[in-house]
Amino acid sequence: MKNQTSILHTLTGRSFRANRARNIVAVIAIVLTTLMFTTLFVLAQSMQKNMIEMTFRQTGYDAQASIKNITEEQAERIAAHPDVDELGQSIVLGLAENKSLAGKQVEIRWGNDSYASHSFALPTTGSMPQAAGEIALDTLTLDRLGIPHEIGADVTLEWRKDLSEEDKINSSFTLCGYWEGNESIYASMAWVSRSFADEMTAGQIPTKDQVLGLHMAQVSLPSDSNIEASMDKILADTQLSQLEYGVNLAYSPEMNASAAQESIPMYLGMILVFVAGYLIIYNIFQISVAADIQFYGKLKTLGTTTKQIRRILYGQANRLCLLGIPAGLVLGFLLGMVLVPVLMGTFGDSAVTSTHPFIFLGSALFAWATVLISCLRPARLAGKVSPMEALRYSDSGTKSRKKTKKGKKGASLTAMAWANLGRNKKRTVTVICSLTLGLVLLSCFYAKNASFDMEKYVSGQTIADFELEDASHEDAINGYNPQGNTLNDDLVSDVETMEGLESLGHMYSHQVSWEMDTQTIKNLNAFYTQDMLDDWSTYDPTGPKALKAAIADKRADTVIYGLDGIPLDTITQSQYIYSGTYSAEAFATGDYVLAVGPAIGENEKEKYKVYPTPSVGDSIIIEGKDYTVMGIVYPLNSVDSGAMENGGGSGFSLSFILPSETFCSQWPDNTLRKLFFNIDDPHLNDAQKMLDEYTQNIDSSLPVTSRQTMIEQYQAETRASAVMGNAISLVIALVGILNFINSMVTAIVSRKKEFAMIQSVGMTKRQLCRMLIYEGLYYAVITLGVSFLISSAAVGIGVRAMIEGGYSTFHFTLLPLGICSPVLLLFAVLVPLLCFKNLEKQSIVERLRAID
Repeated sequence: MKNQTSILHTLTGRSFRANRARNIVAVIAIVLTTLMFTTLFVLAQSMQKNMIEMTFRQTGYDAQASIKNITEEQAERIAAHPDVDELGQSIVLGLAENKSLAGKQVEIRWGNDSYASHSFALPTTGSMPQAAGEIALDTLTLDRLGIPHEIGADVTLEWRKDLSEEDKINSSFTLCGYWEGNESIYASMAWVSRSFADEMTAGQIPTKDQVLGLHMAQVSLPSDSNIEASMDKILADTQLSQLEYGVNLAYSPEMNASAAQESIPMYLGMILVFVAGYLIIYNIFQISVAADIQFYGKLKTLGTTTKQIRRILYGQANRLCLLGIPAGLVLGFLLGMVLVPVLMGTFGDSAVTSTHPFIFLGSALFAWATVLISCLRPARLAGKVSPMEALRYSDSGTKSRKKTKKGKKGASLTAMAWANLGRNKKRTVTVICSLTLGLVLLSCFYAKNASFDMEKYVSGQTIADFELEDASHEDAINGYNPQGNTLNDDLVSDVETMEGLESLGHMYSHQVSWEMDTQTIKNLNAFYTQDMLDDWSTYDPTGPKALKAAIADKRADTVIYGLDGIPLDTITQSQYIYSGTYSAEAFATGDYVLAVGPAIGENEKEKYKVYPTPSVGDSIIIEGKDYTVMGIVYPLNSVDSGAMENGGGSGFSLSFILPSETFCSQWPDNTLRKLFFNIDDPHLNDAQKMLDEYTQNIDSSLPVTSRQTMIEQYQAETRASAVMGNAISLVIALVGILNFINSMVTAIVSRKKEFAMIQSVGMTKRQLCRMLIYEGLYYAVITLGVSFLISSAAVGIGVRAMIEGGYSTFHFTLLPLGICSPVLLLFAVLVPLLCFKNLEKQSIVERLRAID
């Protein structure tokens, strides 16, 4: 047995070394296949890792659970439990309310090192505060405050012990530590010492709507599985079952499912890579077996079994894998490292590349399985061939018997080339399928990306070239300040006198508790059916409760907007009016209001007979003044968004729109909430530069939204699909071209003696060269014909259905095919030409004497 194994090993090695040309092509194919598997695994794993990391930052910590309103004695009991790895503790004092921090949540806290570390807020320069006058901040907060990143710098924070009072405390500190801030984190931390925290709280227990003295804990467990069961056991063992805890959303099954769902395109891409890899590797081994069939027949004559011949072939395949797979793993991981930051563009510099062992193990196994599956049919062919069949075997790959064709004019070069193409139909079909797959995918991905309508997307996000907001516009913690001064007279004047200004618009707002009339309550009950309320409660449990409470009290939080210019002109366009007729002249009198309805799609308007607002024509009273409802309009994001004056609000609210002139006469103390303006194209960069300088040098808290930032945001968010789609398509197309080159080269080299024979009976070198070029062109023309046909159906039907709705406008295009056509035709000419020149290095006599 050992002797047989040794002989098989020797035969495998010698056969492997005898097929150097095949080995080179096969190793390249395996490297490309492994490269794509590895890259897709890296991207899939990195996407999951980064999504979970982003959720950690949005929730504010990466421990498994957190507990609010816990005493220090209770925290110590939990920390002593054997199932707890680590316990972080923190005491909340309040929120920093410096003007320069408007719109940014900065929490003043004491925390131990564990709490700071798991909150992504452990100083990397300096240390956590120890003395009463020390503080540690992130770089984003320091930048807002205008403080240099230097240990020992002076810091002054304004905050309130009692959130219900207006009086603020000014506390001065010395910077003892800082770390790199991250925009994606929900709140920044301002760490103070324990002695300062104890002095401020003086043992106070926080009451309702207050945070001073709130003691919190983060619990780190040894395992991410069964977190709730583990926490219940820990609390039960420590006799603290009465404590309420929250599980970090990043560890929830829904989050894992969402992360896995985002990776589905990568795994679908692996299927395409497998198909492409199978087509080329199968073709390589099929050609190799056909060329060596007499060798396998002689082995059969000497007594070699079918199983042993298969082992020889699989042994060669394994040697090729040992050469190709490691190189593919390295190259694929390096490519993944380059693509991850591109793929995760919205994560900025915080995107990390996963190095999970599963990436390399999975990629290697997938690539190896692809090679082995590709070898099944060639190995079966080599194993079952008999010695006599091997002697008679030809590369035609067909058993059909065709009658000899007779003609007076003889065979033409084109007819001979076409006949050669049909000699091995399986090989021809494999090559055409391999090439077509890449071209069709490239066409589909390009058509999908080209159909995106940037104007639709931008108009859905912003209604002007620039939108400036008050710093408290989206402050859901402290609420919007209707007397804010971010959009001061000087800034507004600078905008209004800006060169290239085309149009302008203002928005004010005021919040009231509005007593709803009978008709409004009737409309609310009619619009919100039980099914709608049940659906609403699945993603916002407080919403339906707030609605029912408002109906019961006959009162609702109501926001009154004062609009003019761009926002008023936009929201009163016909496509945004649900009901009623807008008259600019009548509306300007100040006797009318527009009611803001729910967000309903264009195709769903007809479904609703009433809207959850006062009806058109109803008379309503707002703080003592009568208004008539002129119409009901769509809630444009640029208008009907932002924080309520009471922070998060009650969960249900109504909105009305007045002319800004009427609004200012009724509430003269309210300041500008948003400023909209359009600039002509030549001056767009100047306007952006002016705003950049303003936010850098005058007021860093000014929120600025521009069309350009929206475009950049979209490109960052969709870069993933574009990069991956095009990358997969190009690699598969490259594999197809490699398959084509391999087939053409092998077909020509294997017919050296045949070509010598037809040259000996009169065919010239020029005719032989033309015949081979025609053969290559047939491959290319058939491939392009099939690709155009399938791509037309795939783009016209599949892509059109895929992008229907949303921000896309379908455009039928096959531009990639148009670009690839001359490239493929060039290859179809060059490959046969180069092979022919190599063939002609031997004379006809030398080729005729060659023994197979």
